[in-house]
Amino acid sequence: MLDSLSEWILAAGIVTLIAYVIGTWTHNHFYKMNVYHLKPIPFFGNMAPVVLGRLSFADFINDLYKRLEGHKYGGLYEFLNPVIMIRDPELIKLVTIKDFEFFLDHRNPFSEEIDPLLGKGLFNLKGQKWKDMRSTLSPAFTSSKMKTMFTLITECGEQLGDFLKTCIKDKNMPVEGCKIEREGDVLVVEMKDLFTRYTNDVIATSAFGIGCDSLKKPKNEFYEMGRDVTNFGGLRSLIFFGLMLSPKLMKLLNLKLMSNYAVNFFRSLVHDTMATREAKDIYRPDMIHLLMQAKKETVHPNGIEGKTPKPKWDADDLTAQAVNFFFAGFDAVSTLLCFASHLLATHPDVQSRLQKEIDETLEKDGGKLTYEAVHGMKYLDMVVSETLRLYPPAVATDRKCIKTYTIKCDPSCTLKPGQGIWIPVYGLHHDPKYFPNPEKFDPERFSDENKDSIKQGTYLPFGSGPRNCIGNRFTLMEAKIALVHLLTRFNLKVVSKTPIPIQITRRGFNMTVDGGFWLGIEQRAT
Repeated sequence: MLDSLSEWILAAGIVTLIAYVIGTWTHNHFYKMNVYHLKPIPFFGNMAPVVLGRLSFADFINDLYKRLEGHKYGGLYEFLNPVIMIRDPELIKLVTIKDFEFFLDHRNPFSEEIDPLLGKGLFNLKGQKWKDMRSTLSPAFTSSKMKTMFTLITECGEQLGDFLKTCIKDKNMPVEGCKIEREGDVLVVEMKDLFTRYTNDVIATSAFGIGCDSLKKPKNEFYEMGRDVTNFGGLRSLIFFGLMLSPKLMKLLNLKLMSNYAVNFFRSLVHDTMATREAKDIYRPDMIHLLMQAKKETVHPNGIEGKTPKPKWDADDLTAQAVNFFFAGFDAVSTLLCFASHLLATHPDVQSRLQKEIDETLEKDGGKLTYEAVHGMKYLDMVVSETLRLYPPAVATDRKCIKTYTIKCDPSCTLKPGQGIWIPVYGLHHDPKYFPNPEKFDPERFSDENKDSIKQGTYLPFGSGPRNCIGNRFTLMEAKIALVHLLTRFNLKVVSKTPIPIQITRRGFNMTVDGGFWLGIEQRAT
C-alpha cells in the first residue's frame, strides 16, 4: 500500500515537474538578455489577469505599462512568447518610422490556409506582399475618393436621423430587431446597436455598392454577418488566446476565427458583385472597383521597360481586403461613436458647444452638409480626437523584428528576427506625464493652441508610421458625419440605464461595455 502510494506521489511529482518545465521553458529569455522584465507565471506568462477576466484588455495594457514605469522598454511574456513592450515615445518613433525596415511586419497569428480571409488581409500581410497591396488600396483613400464617397455616407447619416425622428414622432412605430425603448418623448437607445447598423450601411454602399438600410430592415444578412464576425467574445476569445499561445497548434487542430459560412458569404458577395459589374459595365469609385482593377493586372517576370513587375492577386487575396475593410469599419467606427455619444451625454456643456458649431456651419451653407464643412468644424475634430485618446478602439498595436536590431539606450538590447514588440497605446494615452488629468474628458487638449504641445509618439489612435491605419481619414469622416446628423436634430441625455461610471468589459477583446451603451435621445427644439 505504501509502495503504491509512493509510486503515485512520485508519478505526480514527475508530471508536475514536466508540466512546469513545459510551462516555463521560455521564461528565462529576458533574464539571459539582461532586460528588465515582469515576472511570469507558468503557461500564462503575464496574461493571467486578462485571460481570467480580472482586467479588461484596456486596463491590462495600462497595468503592464505602469508596472514598467521608469524603463524605456521592458520584457513580458504573452503566455510562452517573450515580447518587448516599448514605453518611450522616441523609441516608438524609431521602431515605427525611422527604422521601419527592421519592423516591417505585424505579428500575424492567422494561417492563410486555415483563416485565409484574415491571414491575407492588409493588416496581416508581410514584406513585399504588404507593400504591393498597400499601394493597390491607397488610391481608395485619397481626398478625391473621400469626396466621392462623402455623398454616399451622408445618405446613411440622413437615414439615421430620419429613423430616429420617426421613432420619436410615432410612438406606435414598431422597432423590432433594434434595441430601443421609450420613456415619454425620450427614446432610450442602445447606441452600439444603432451605430453598428449605420456603419454596416456605410460599408455596404461605399465598399460593396449595395443598399441595406439596416434600421428599417434590422435582420438583413449583411448586418447579421457583420455582428457575428466582429464579436471576439466567448469561444472566439479562447481561440484567439490559442492563436497567441501557439499558432502552429491551432493550425494543426484546424481551429479558426471565421466560420465556413462567413467565409463563403464574403467570397460570394465579392465575386458576384465583381461579375455583375463586369457583365453590365457598372462603375462605382469604391473598393470593389479597385480590387477589380488589381485583378486585371498580370505578372511580367522581367517587368516592362524596366518597371517593377505587378503582383498577381488570387480571389482570396482580393476578398480578404474587403473583409479587412468590413472589420475595421463595422466595429471600430461604431465603437468610436458610442464612446463619443456617451461623453457628450455626460458633458452637456460640450454637447451644447458642439451643436452650436454645427448649427452655425450648416447655416452658412444653407443647411447643406458638405465635405469641406465637416472637415472645417474644429470643435467637432477636438471632440472626436479626445474620444479617441480616452477610448482608442485598438488599445495596443504591435510589430515584429525582421532583421537584427539593437535598441541603443541604457541598457542597450539586441533584438533577433522574430522578436515581438508591443506598443501600449492605451497606456500612453492615459499617462499623466503626457496628458495631465488623463481620465478627464477635455477636448481643449486638441485645440489649435494646445495640440502642437502633444508629444509625438504619445497619441496613436490609428497607429504610427507606414503601417498606420490606411482608412483613418475614412473612419474620421464617417464618424463626424454621423455625429453631425445626430446632434443637429437631437439631444443626447443620460437615462437610468446609462452606465455611470463606464466600465470596459472584461470579456473578450472588444472595446465595449457590459450591458450596452444606453442613452436617451430627444428631438431638439426648433
